[in-house]
Amino acid sequence: LNDNHLAHVSRRKVERDLQGVVEVLDNQGYDVIILMSTANISSMTARNTIFLEPSRILPPLVSSIVEDHQVGVIVPVEELLTVQAQKWQILQKPPVFSLGNPIHDSEQKIIDAGKELLAKGADVIMLDCLGFNQRHRDLLQKQLDVPVLLSNVLIARLAAELLV
Repeated sequence: LNDNHLAHVSRRKVERDLQGVVEVLDNQGYDVIILMSTANISSMTARNTIFLEPSRILPPLVSSIVEDHQVGVIVPVEELLTVQAQKWQILQKPPVFSLGNPIHDSEQKIIDAGKELLAKGADVIMLDCLGFNQRHRDLLQKQLDVPVLLSNVLIARLAAELLV
């Protein structure tokens, strides 16, 4: 919300309504539908189109990219730490976390969050929030000199490969 507070909504209702939207799009002849959310929503289905769910695709993809490197994840709000820990348990090493909000925090706060991850042993940083963009990735990579993965870019590039 505008006042920096989280709005809690019913997961069941959100998933139900999103499934309705997916069904409408699925019946309109689209080749690819992407759920642009890093939330763990994985009960959606599509009959006629390729349906990309980041929560299902990203963890194994990132795991295969980073192998046994130590991943550090910048999380926008503390309330997501538990969910993020569960999401990334596929990694060979348990990830380390720090807080940095791409919408409300300054660039320096985001850099400090990255430095905190490096101090915890991270040698790859994951930005897993749709609020992060290429500017954040470039900033961190330049300031910290480590690879920085951006979840929405990984999904977008995968989707681009599927388009005819």
